[in-house]
Amino acid sequence: MWYQWLISLPMMVCFFWSIFFMVRCFTWSAEPRIKSTVLLFFIASTVLYTNHWLYFSEASNMIGAYTYLIANLSVYPLYYAYLRALTRAKKSIEIPLLLFPAFLLLIVFPLNIRYAWMDQRILLAGVRICFAVQVIWVWVQGFLLLRTTRRRMDDTYADNRSYLLHPTHVLFVLISITAVSSMVLNVIGRDFFAEGVLVTIPAVLMSILLYGLGYVAAHTFLPEETITQSEEEEEEKARTATMEETDELFNKIITALRKEKLFTNPNLTIQDLAAAVGSNRTYVSACINRRTNFSFSQLVAQYRVENAKAILADPQYGTDHDAVSSAIALSGFTSDQTFYRIFKELTGQTPLQYRRQNTPKM
Repeated sequence: MWYQWLISLPMMVCFFWSIFFMVRCFTWSAEPRIKSTVLLFFIASTVLYTNHWLYFSEASNMIGAYTYLIANLSVYPLYYAYLRALTRAKKSIEIPLLLFPAFLLLIVFPLNIRYAWMDQRILLAGVRICFAVQVIWVWVQGFLLLRTTRRRMDDTYADNRSYLLHPTHVLFVLISITAVSSMVLNVIGRDFFAEGVLVTIPAVLMSILLYGLGYVAAHTFLPEETITQSEEEEEEKARTATMEETDELFNKIITALRKEKLFTNPNLTIQDLAAAVGSNRTYVSACINRRTNFSFSQLVAQYRVENAKAILADPQYGTDHDAVSSAIALSGFTSDQTFYRIFKELTGQTPLQYRRQNTPKM
């Protein structure tokens, strides 16, 4: 009894999340592209692990083997499609290409059964190779996609809004562990686990990982306005700007931040800064990157921390509480946690340590 229960765990976990996201399709405020890709991912995973269960229950048949191989070549492309949808990446030919082996197998497998074009072992070896290529591609491109998205968010918002990507990074780590586990299990082969208690090892491992994937996906949502795409005209201006134009723009940026103290606006965006200096956000972002090697959010953080340091060292604030709360409110920080974290990162000290070392004795 326990054996049947354990080998069915991954299937039940995937089935649970499939139903969960199917219901959420009617109530979730996420975009249709996000809802459909995460649902398809768990449906494909349910098919995959249902066939695992049938195989280890010695109830598998040719149809089960057929659907297992197709699902096996679909899960990681569908996860990548979900990741691209979540980060608002533009539609590309990558997903159809990644799914092409599954579509090809959909046709080739039954024809090979009928006409015996090739040895079944060769076909299975081809599936394993395609699976490995998919996993590597999804891992590399997923990492680059998240890094690019984080950079774009840091170049757009001054309040370190890329923290919204943290659950997505957790999701990516989980899918990476799942990918490595899947590749190892693919190389070892299901027959290795077909007898005895060994089958419980991949069953429990994959159940934990799959539940984690569903849980993080259910709690991850990036508001549409948090990820912005550059317009072609903006990109062209950033590419063709001369050194003199870049220097002139950078001086305007520094003036706006230092003299006009735009950094004190807790909701400051690069669009606000671009409007203040009479330019566009892509050109302003590129100018900051070239001249300081900082992102927009990093540059603003520098000014906020410098302003906070001046307030913390000012003896007119009689108590530590007054000094810290004033430093947060008057420097543009959106929360106490953000202030303490960024201050420590840039100064190597906590705000109170800095205050006690730099406030003149009365």
